[in-house]
Amino acid sequence: MTINIETILKPRIMTKGIFITICALIIVSCSPKGGETTEDSEAAKAGFVAEKNLVDTIILKREDFNRQIITNGKLRAVRKSDLTFKSMGTISEIFVKNGDYIPAGEKIAQLETKDAQIKLKLASERMEKAELDFANELIGYGYGRDTSAVPTEVLKIVRIRSGYNSSINDLNQSLIDLKNTTLTAPFSGKIANIQGRVYEGATGAFCTLIDDSKFEVEFSLLESELSFIRVGNSVKVASFAEPEKFYTGVVSQINPVVDDKGQIKVMAVVNNSSGKLLEGMNVRVLAENLLHGKLVVPKSAVVMRDNFDVLFRLNPATGKAMWTYVKVEMTNTGFHAVTANADKNAEINEGDIIIVSGNLNLAEGSNVEIKSR
Repeated sequence: MTINIETILKPRIMTKGIFITICALIIVSCSPKGGETTEDSEAAKAGFVAEKNLVDTIILKREDFNRQIITNGKLRAVRKSDLTFKSMGTISEIFVKNGDYIPAGEKIAQLETKDAQIKLKLASERMEKAELDFANELIGYGYGRDTSAVPTEVLKIVRIRSGYNSSINDLNQSLIDLKNTTLTAPFSGKIANIQGRVYEGATGAFCTLIDDSKFEVEFSLLESELSFIRVGNSVKVASFAEPEKFYTGVVSQINPVVDDKGQIKVMAVVNNSSGKLLEGMNVRVLAENLLHGKLVVPKSAVVMRDNFDVLFRLNPATGKAMWTYVKVEMTNTGFHAVTANADKNAEINEGDIIIVSGNLNLAEGSNVEIKSR
């Protein structure tokens, strides 16, 4: 029996060849691609530059600070009147509607005038008769129509006996009654709360007239805040419908009584420059008091770090942010008055460059760059 050695070894040779091929592929895959070397990788790392934070800054200085107390108040017209007809009768015409502006002296509504005109005509006729009787009485006393020579006592008697005085009074009253059938505006303002209708009897208040050029705003301050405000201080008022629109006013009176809630009523007069303020409107009131020589920064300059108020100063020599602890003395709608936090050995001075934006993620020593303007 002949054994073919080549037949026996051939499978083993093929298996060894496959193994060598796989190893070669692994070595090739682990080598740097595209000729990349270790030197190239190190150069890429060296090319990395620390990111700079873009910020806005201000120069810190001492200036006036508007201290503010924010509270709620209610508007009340300086001049407001419920208007009624001075005569009884039926409404014949209405010249206005709610919300209309009307100048002083203009007609608002009219009653029927027929009865008043008849009374006026009768009073006029009685006046004419009284004038004739007056002349006859004078003749009886030996005088003519010229009363300049008639003694005062005689003239008084003649006026009474002839009914002259009472006729004059009746005529004047009839003229007043006719005039009172017309309701007119005693001052310029807007019409509100019209109650009557045409053909209805005039009973009670017909409408309300509101002078909306100025309003009184009534608000309350705590007893502890009384020293903050004085008559003549300025206030700002904003409606809840337009919270960013402010109207200027002046404190006009302070009620010298503390109520059972420990509050004091304060009144200020506000100009309704836009005409959008309304009688009875609820408003937000900013009472202001000007304080001098404070270190003032925008609210955005102060951030919280470790539950402390912090601002960042810019070191112009290094371009780095310096973490500085501060205390907020007082605040208003847009700004803080600050001092250095002595407990943290912090220091701030006039002339410091204060970062006011881009500071939310800053840390001590962060690289910063002022935005181009």
